[in-house]
This record gives sequence, structure tokens and C-alpha cells, in this order.
Amino acid sequence: MSEVGSCSLVCVEEAVPLASRGTAGLALAGALLGGTLIAVTLPRLLVHRDSLPRRRLVIGCCAAAATGLSVGLLAMRFDGIELVAFGFLACVGVVLAAIDLVEHRLPGSLVVPSYGVLGGLLALEAVNTERWGNLVTALAAAILVALAYLLVALASSGGLGSGDVKFGGLLSMAMGWQGWSAVVTGTAVAWLGAAVVLLALRCVGRRPGAMPMGPLLLVGALVALVCG
Repeated sequence: MSEVGSCSLVCVEEAVPLASRGTAGLALAGALLGGTLIAVTLPRLLVHRDSLPRRRLVIGCCAAAATGLSVGLLAMRFDGIELVAFGFLACVGVVLAAIDLVEHRLPGSLVVPSYGVLGGLLALEAVNTERWGNLVTALAAAILVALAYLLVALASSGGLGSGDVKFGGLLSMAMGWQGWSAVVTGTAVAWLGAAVVLLALRCVGRRPGAMPMGPLLLVGALVALVCG
């Protein structure tokens, strides 16, 4: 093997572990941040706080693992401001999903400010990279999906809550940054997941009631971002 080829091989072998360590470090940071956010925000945002002590450990561990996995996967595809923006969305999304699972609601006090944070980060990325088309698509996707979910909520008489409408718009802003195909993919995955859950409940003889859509919407958005 030539000296140049040998040097290239060594550089590649050194780069791969370095990238893996970087992704693992970001995943660990995401897990720590997710666990911290759960510990800090749940006591403030849950309405029925008497149920929190019994579930604190389980919810915290699951949220930390979910956030770490999400950030790790996002770090394999994004970097810089994009990673900060989507990592922030993953952390907030996991907290909201946990609240939705426990109380079947998505508090606007956490969803609405997240629009400003995510939109600001994407605008900053657009300024740095001149990707104005991506920013326009992101904003348009957020508005259109939120309006579509609002129509579904009004037509279904409570089948979809106002929190789902706002959360769906927030997630669509992130997916819209990647393009309309990502919006379609993430939305389809979320609603397909909802159909599978409802079918599974019927198969085991349970009557489907109000189903928390937050976790499914989040999973759909993460799939679209990571795989899009």
C-alpha cells in the first residue's frame, strides 16, 4: 500500500471514532438535558401534581432516554444552528409528550414560546446560509398545518385538542425547513401511528377514548427530520 493510501486510511479510521464519540457525547448531553427539563417543568406544568411522586422516576428515565436518542439521531444528520434548533425541539417535544401521556393535554405555556425560539434559530440559519426559501416554507408549513388541524379539531368535536393544533404547527415549522416532502412524511407517519394504536386497542377489546396525539406527532416529525 502506498504512503498516501496508508495515510488516508489512518485518517478515515481516526475520523470515524471521533464522529461516533461526538454523536455519543451529544446524545448524553441530550439525555441529561431531557431529564433535567422533566424534573424542572413537570412539577410546574402538571395539573394533578399528586400523581407526580409515583411516576417521577419512570417519566424522568423515559424522557432522558428519549431525548438522548432523539438528539443523537439528529446529530448524525445536522450540525451547527440546525442541530441546536432541532435539538431544542426534541427536548421540548419530549416534555410535552410526557405531559400529554399523563394528562392528555399539551400546555400552551410551553408550546407557544417555542415558536419564537425555533423560528428565531431558523431565521438565524437563513441569514447565515441565505436559505430564505427554507424559512418561507417552514413558516408556511406551520400556518397551513395548524389551520388544517384546527379544521379537524372543529369537525371532530374534541377528537383533536387545541394543544395538538399548536404542537402540530410547531413541529411542521421544523419539518417545513426540510421541505414539503418532510411535512407530508412526518404527518403521514403520525396519523398512521394513531391508526395502528386505535386498531391495537380494538383488537385487545379496549374501547378507544381520547388518545394523546402529542407523542405520535413528535415521532412523525423526528422520523421526517432524520430520514428526510
